[in-house]
Order: sequence, then C-alpha cells, then structure tokens
Amino acid sequence: MKRTSIFCCILVLLAACKNDRKQPEQTPQPTETVSTDTRPAVFLEGVYATSTQAGSDAAFLFDSENSNFWQTKPGAGPDEGLMLYFRNPVQLSALQLQAEGNSFAPAPAASAMQVYVNGTALPATGPGQRVQIGNTPVKSLYLRFNSTGKEKEVDIVKNDVKTTISQFPADASIRVLGLQCWDDKGQELRLVAPEQISGKISASSTLAPASAFGSANLFDSRKEFAWVEGNATSSGENETLRFEFDRDVHITALEIWNGYQRSAEHFQANARVRDFSFGVPGGLTHTYTLRDTKAGQKIDLSAAASGKTFELKISSIYPGRTYKDLAISDILFYDGDRAFTMKTGFSENLSQTTRTRAQGSPLAGILDRRISNETDDAEIITQSLILRSDGTFVMYSVTEETGDQILADGNWELNQAGNGSATLTVFGKWFSQTNLASYYEGNSREEVTRIFKDVLTVTPEMVSGTKMIGTFWVK
Repeated sequence: MKRTSIFCCILVLLAACKNDRKQPEQTPQPTETVSTDTRPAVFLEGVYATSTQAGSDAAFLFDSENSNFWQTKPGAGPDEGLMLYFRNPVQLSALQLQAEGNSFAPAPAASAMQVYVNGTALPATGPGQRVQIGNTPVKSLYLRFNSTGKEKEVDIVKNDVKTTISQFPADASIRVLGLQCWDDKGQELRLVAPEQISGKISASSTLAPASAFGSANLFDSRKEFAWVEGNATSSGENETLRFEFDRDVHITALEIWNGYQRSAEHFQANARVRDFSFGVPGGLTHTYTLRDTKAGQKIDLSAAASGKTFELKISSIYPGRTYKDLAISDILFYDGDRAFTMKTGFSENLSQTTRTRAQGSPLAGILDRRISNETDDAEIITQSLILRSDGTFVMYSVTEETGDQILADGNWELNQAGNGSATLTVFGKWFSQTNLASYYEGNSREEVTRIFKDVLTVTPEMVSGTKMIGTFWVK
C-alpha cells in the first residue's frame, strides 16, 4: 500500500574523518513536509530488481503513486527477483507481496516464491501469501520467483538422456504493485527508498570491459557489481570520480561500500580505497579515511557541498592480494536525513546496445529469458541459466538426491554474434554447496566460493560452456 511519505530518521555515523578545517554551510536544510501517513517509516539504503522493464523501476513500489509498479522485462519471470537493503536492521514479523493477478496462473504452485532473510532461505510460499518472518532483525530481503504456473514443459532426448525444458512465455512478465511489511508489534511499516536524481558519472579510468566495471555500477544498489579503475600504471591512487547531477543538490554525507563486494575473495583480491577527498571541483576539499571493511561506511562531510558537480579523488589505497585494480561497489548520498542516489540510465542503454549486437544470432532469442533444464540421468539435476541484456547473468543447479547446489552469478561480455552461433565470456562468483556423508561423523556440508571465468557458445539448440558451466538445451 502506498501513501505520501516524508524522509526522516536518525543517522548513525560509521566512519571517522580527517578534517582540514571547518567551513560553514551555505545552503539551509530543507524544510520538513507534513505527511498524513501514520505508519512508522523504515528507510532503505538500496533496492533493485534483477530484471526491469523500462519505466517500471523497483523503487516505484515505495512511492506515493498507486498507479506505479515494478515489472520484469518481457519473457523474464522465474529466477528473477527483488532485493531490499535496510539502512538499519529492522525487526520484521511478516511481509506480503501484492502481485498483479495476470502475473501468475490461476493456480500457481504453493512454492512459487522464495524469501531470503539476511541471505537465508525461508520455506517457499505462494504469491500473495503472508510470509511469516519470526521477528528477525532484518538487514536484507531478497524475493525470488521460482515459477508462475505459466511455464510450458517440453521433453527432449539427447544421447539417450531425457531432459525436460521449462519455457516461460516470451510475452509474459511479472508485475508487482506493492510490498507490505509488518514489525514485531504487528504494525504495518512504510518503506522509504532513496530518492533517484538524474545525472551522469564519469571516471578517470575504467577496467575493460566497461559494461561490467563502469562507474554507473556505483548507483545500482547491487553490492556485487562495482566500478573498477583501469590504470595499468597504478593501483588506484589519484583516480577521480566526477558526479554531475541534472539539478542542484546539497550533500552533507556520503556512504561508501568499499572494494569489490561480490564475495570475500573478490574483496581481498582487489585494491580498496583508504584516503580520499571530496568536494566541488575548484573549491575547498577535505580528506577522509575509510576502514578496510566490507561494511558500508557513512562519512559526515566536514563542510556540506552544494551544486550540480562534485569530485571524489583517491589519494591512498589498501593493496589487493591478487590484482592491482581498485574497486568501489556502491555510493549513497545524504542531504541531512534524506538519502539519494544518481539515476544514470546506463543499464537501459546497455540493454538496447546488447540487443542490437545480438540481432540475427541465436543469442537474441534467449536474452532476458530463463533456460531451465531438468535432466534425468544417473541422478536428477535441475539447472537454469539467465543471460540478461544488461550484461549480468545467473545460473542455478540443484541435484535432487544429494541436495548439492551451485550458484554462479556475475557479468558476461559478448565476443561475437553470427547467424549460426554466438560466443561470450562469463565471469564472477561460483558458489557450491556439497552435502557429504561420513561413515564415522555423519552428514556434513562443504561450501566453497571462488572467482571464475568461462566461455559459452550459443547455438539454436543449446548453450554450452568450456570449463565449469555445462550444457543447457534450448527449444
């Protein structure tokens, strides 16, 4: 349910800063508006969807317009989802999704949706059901759609092995009108997302490919995607980020998620920011220090900065264990208690460019669509792969008998696309969970996370990898 909201909460300062000298603020704080919404406000530090149709952003779920909604791209549904990061942990007792009726079949599976609280999965549930969370302090929520009831199954036999292909309609989407949450007292909460202000960002250098490591990643709310500098002669020292908003803004603080936060391995492998300066170009700047941690660090500026254009310059770094490249995963701005971010339009433009490059090749028919295979050989393995037009991907694999699971996600880059085939490179995080049986110790579980890269070949009938990703049949 949406109502008019105000932006107010108590900020906790998470980082120390080094001040050159104090400068009085020249722009007064905005006056607070009066809201008729009496629900307690809970502030989000970020929200994103893994698939978004242009004009139907996930942030619309929390604005005051009842006609706004979030919608996946056409052909995208199962294995897509919504991620919410809360500014501070919130005691939640329950949540309920308000999905449009046409998004699901009249009788979808009771396990059509999965909710992850702080990364841990709750029992699967049906769409529209009230999900009990159990008064857990929640920092992150992820809602993943397992199925919609609209999928059609087709059986094929290859090399005497039967594979069931599950197909989601190319013209269908999931549309969500709102998300309700209740606290441990049973009160419905008002979720407040950061304001999006249009603008553009540029960096003094960017690691190739820019589609994967561009500076626009700083404002996508996805901690697992980062800006990575590309200066081969340094490790990030003296690199500069330039922020240009379409209208004047007032910045009193900024929050930074330092390093490459896709995994603990990525974080340690790449360089991170230690000292940086921030301010208006040509004006007085101050220097601040970040701790070497994955946690978000809120920096209260020594002097508030006003205008349209700002610069952040890196002066010293924490070196990476494996690579010289420096990374920053996310940045959030504050004007007093109000959080805001920059809307760059990068993802939408990249999706259009990717679709144009893929035209006439087998890749065009599978972009933004889940490829789902269930193979019945010596054991039943269900796996799915999504190659999104925004340059991201995800792969799931589950072995039914043992419960072994694999999750791979990250970026992909198109190498070539022709009439008969396409090749692309995927890279990112590979997480495997293996259930082991020990004669003396009983069952145990082994979890491994690694950085990986693979090359995929796409033909009209299959997608196959050369190293770690297997074969997916396409119908």
